[in-house]
Amino acid sequence: MLNIQFEGWFQCRFATDPDPTNDPRGLSGPTQVVPGEPEFDRLIRLNDFSFARYPFEDAKGVTVTSVSYQQETQATHFLVGASVDLIDRPQFHQRNQITVPSALQSAIDPFHFQISKEDVIIRRTDFWDPTNPKLTFNDVFSDPAIANRRLNTGVIQSPEVAEQLGILNYGQYRLNRKAALEALLEETTDPVKRAGLEKRIRNIRTDKTQTGVMLAATQFLGLQAIYGFDINGITSIEDPGNKLGGEIGYSQNWPLSFWMGGYDVDTFFGYMKGTLSIPFYPRK
Repeated sequence: MLNIQFEGWFQCRFATDPDPTNDPRGLSGPTQVVPGEPEFDRLIRLNDFSFARYPFEDAKGVTVTSVSYQQETQATHFLVGASVDLIDRPQFHQRNQITVPSALQSAIDPFHFQISKEDVIIRRTDFWDPTNPKLTFNDVFSDPAIANRRLNTGVIQSPEVAEQLGILNYGQYRLNRKAALEALLEETTDPVKRAGLEKRIRNIRTDKTQTGVMLAATQFLGLQAIYGFDINGITSIEDPGNKLGGEIGYSQNWPLSFWMGGYDVDTFFGYMKGTLSIPFYPRK
């Protein structure tokens, strides 16, 4: 098997509970559009971010970090550094916990996985039911036999996320962000940008007035969504110069495992890390 490890930042601009899932700007939930920004589009972006907020303007998206074949690391493999993307407008689906069994679960739909570098593109689609490729999550969420395969396991206050991102104190992380935004506000003269910064600062200030076991803002920072399933659908490989050095299996499913976590409600960014395994046979 060709094991492809990947990681990096992802972005998703979307309204969160108690706002409706399709709320265009956010009002009561911890994610809110500020002046100068477009409405939420709910799209999961692993690269090519939209209106990235400070301090994520130059965040590195999800890329291939290492490749191994038959358990031997291929340090100079062509795919190292390749972009990893979910294409065709993927979104998180749970409709304020209505269409999933647990508040910590969410489905990603559609799920079209792509790795690309130069003129090489590896792409595969996962179907809820290979015999009926047109099904969406809205068609299958009430059938656990189909839907559960692609739902995640949720972990709160995840140690793995904390160690990956260095966010060991959620409350202090928020206070540090507020201080950084206040410093940025001091040197900003553009009225629209100032209005946006002021709203972000006000949102963080409300932390101290909230009640409950755990604030939504900090709950997201520690949340880890762990996914694992075999990609089962249509495969497309473009490698005109045989830069991969071999043939990728079309007929076999591709095991995929990854997690997404550490979501920052102030910036709409989180982290993704995982492994894709592909049947592979070297050919010159």
